[in-house]
Amino acid sequence: MSSDNNKINIELKKEDLEKLLSQELHSDIKVEKFSFTPLTKPGDNYGSTILAVEVFYYTHENSHLQKLPIVAKLVPESPFLRKVFNIEITFNKEVRAYTLVAPEFHKLQKEKGIPENEMLDVFPKYYGSRSNKQDDINKEADDSAVLLMENLKSSGYEIGDRRKGFNLEHMELVLSKLAQFHALGVALKLLKPQVFKDNILKTCENFEIGTPDDDEANDKFINATINHIKHIPEVIPYLDTIEKVVHAGTQMRKERRQYPIREPFSTIVHNDFWVNNMMFKYDIASSNTVEKKSCPTGIKFVDFQVTVHASPIKDLIFLLFSSSELGLLQEHYDRLIQHYHKEFTGLLTKLDCGTEMFSYEYFIEELNVCAPQEFFHILFMLNPISADPLDIEETSSMNQDSMLKNRGDKNYEKKVKYLVKKFASQGWL
Repeated sequence: MSSDNNKINIELKKEDLEKLLSQELHSDIKVEKFSFTPLTKPGDNYGSTILAVEVFYYTHENSHLQKLPIVAKLVPESPFLRKVFNIEITFNKEVRAYTLVAPEFHKLQKEKGIPENEMLDVFPKYYGSRSNKQDDINKEADDSAVLLMENLKSSGYEIGDRRKGFNLEHMELVLSKLAQFHALGVALKLLKPQVFKDNILKTCENFEIGTPDDDEANDKFINATINHIKHIPEVIPYLDTIEKVVHAGTQMRKERRQYPIREPFSTIVHNDFWVNNMMFKYDIASSNTVEKKSCPTGIKFVDFQVTVHASPIKDLIFLLFSSSELGLLQEHYDRLIQHYHKEFTGLLTKLDCGTEMFSYEYFIEELNVCAPQEFFHILFMLNPISADPLDIEETSSMNQDSMLKNRGDKNYEKKVKYLVKKFASQGWL
C-alpha cells in the first residue's frame, strides 16, 4: 500500500471561515486573522484532522475586533485512514448529527415541557460546515470538507484518561446522558415517525468501516488481534471460540450483511462511544489551599461520524467494557446496567411514551441478544485505547501496519481477561 504514506494536503482559508461563520452567526463577518494548532495527541482521534482555531473578526454591526475559539474538523491526512473511515460518507453523517438530530432532540424536549435545565444538551455548538467543493451535503465529502464547532476546551471541558477509564461517578453521569440520548431517538420514532425517517435515519446512513473487500487486510486484522491475546493464560481456553466469532463477524462485513433491526429498542446509536468521544465539565472546590475536582457537572458528546440505526446495547456494552477503570465492572456491573435502564425509561415517561414494552425484563433480553455482537469491536479497540501516546505515530503517516501494532500493557491484558471471562459467563461468547 505505497500510497499510505502520501499525505493529503489539508488547507483552511480565511475565506472558508468567513463564509461558514457568517451563516451561523447571522451576520456578515470579516476575518482579520486566524491561527490554528493541532488539538489532539496521537492516539486520541483517528477519523479526522482536528484543529483548535482562534478567529479574530469584525461584524457588520460591530467594528470591535472579536475573538472566537472554535474547532475545525477536516478529513484525515492519511489516505489509509480516509479509506478505513469511509470519510466520503461519514463526514456528512456527522454534519447531519448537528444539523438534523440535535435540533429535533431539542424541539421534542421543549414541546413536552422538559425544563431547560433538565434538557439533554450533549451536542457542542455548531458553527457551520462544508462537505465538498460544490457545498452540497447530498454529494460525497472531499478534501475541502470542514466542520466548525465549539471549542469545548475553551468552554471549560476536559477529556478523560483513555488508558485509565472512568470511575463510578463519571460512568454514572455518562450512562445517564447516553440513556437519554437513546431515549430521545426512540421517542421520535414513536411520536414523530416521519421526522425519525427524514432526520434520524438519514443521519444513520449505511457505510463501511475498514476494508471489507480486501481479504488480505482482513486476515491481517484478525491474525494480529488474536496474536495480541493468545499468550494470556486466562484467555487460552476461549481462543477457538474467539476466532470463530471474529471470522463470523468479518464474513458478515464482507457480505454486506448487518444484524437485523430489533424493535422496540432500536434508535440512533453513536457507535464509537468510548472515553475520547466525550468531554466533562467540573466545579473546582478548594480544600486546604489545594484545588480538587469535584464530580463532573456537565458532559458533551463528540465524533458522530459513524452513527447507526441499531440497538442501544451497542453503545452501552462498548462503553462499559472499553472505558471503565479496572475493577469497576467487577464491583458495579449490575448497578450500572440498572442505572442506564432507569434513566432510559425515566425520560421516555417524561416524553409521554409508554414504557411497558421497555421493561427491565425485556431490556435484559435485548442485552443478551445484542451484547455478543460487540465482542470483536471491544476486543480490537482495547489495543489502541490502552496505547501509550509516546508509542503512537502521527495520524498523517499512519497505515495498516501502524493500526495492527500491539501496544497493550498490563492494563490491556487485565481488560481483555475480564472481557473474555465476563462474556463467557454471560453466555455471550
